Amino acid sequence: MARKCGRSVSWASARGGRVTTEPGDGRTETLLPAALIAFAGYTVFGVTGFGASPITVPVLAHLLPLPFVLSLAAALDLGSAAALGVHTKGQADVRELLVLAPFTIIGLAIGVTLLVSLPRDATLLALGVFVCGYALYVMLHRGPRRPLGRAWAAPAGLLSGVLGALFGVGGPLYVVYIAGRIPDTTAQRATISRMVALNVGLRVAAFAIAGLFTGRDLWLAIGLLLPVAWAGVWTGNRVHMRVAPAKVVRIVGAVLLFSGASLIARAL
Repeated sequence: MARKCGRSVSWASARGGRVTTEPGDGRTETLLPAALIAFAGYTVFGVTGFGASPITVPVLAHLLPLPFVLSLAAALDLGSAAALGVHTKGQADVRELLVLAPFTIIGLAIGVTLLVSLPRDATLLALGVFVCGYALYVMLHRGPRRPLGRAWAAPAGLLSGVLGALFGVGGPLYVVYIAGRIPDTTAQRATISRMVALNVGLRVAAFAIAGLFTGRDLWLAIGLLLPVAWAGVWTGNRVHMRVAPAKVVRIVGAVLLFSGASLIARAL
């Protein structure tokens, strides 16, 4: 961002469905809080393998236009998932990935088709209530968890794909399924991050086709914040290697609770 002739220039604003630069609608002071928000969100991502966008998108939307934020978050998610993949190479459960991936692709196609007609607020509210309920279950349940059958891959993949396309939030349902299938927390994190990367990668392609990655200011923001996101992933990965599995479960539950609460807040 820069100032010219007493007017401030923001990273971007939405006009006519495209990301453009407009004078007078932002401040240079947004850079530092945006960097802090990105670092916090992607530190959580480094610990759990998901959870960056539910933290970064609602907060950054108070500082920058929402279409800009969604495109920025998608690019940072994809770059951070690739960085985490370096740390978790060979740890993901390939069988679960192969089962989930086709249903995710179908769900994304359905989500794009329904994008215009679906009542978003009601769907967001229902999803938020479900995610909050599951988060409380994860955080409060002390006994052994009943494993999920592989048949649950179909609804988990389909719903994650649909909700990823419609709202940019597909991670929580991957967590519900993968946590019920894979007992090892390291393998859980690696598998979740791979599925998030697939979901986000397809969304990035859709945004690119829609022309949302043509703005110069968007690429400036990506260039500035991607190293910050990578630093967060590195920090989160270091934290993950030093905490007990029970604490990782509580972190996942807390992230899910925050995610669900943010969805409810967006719907109300």
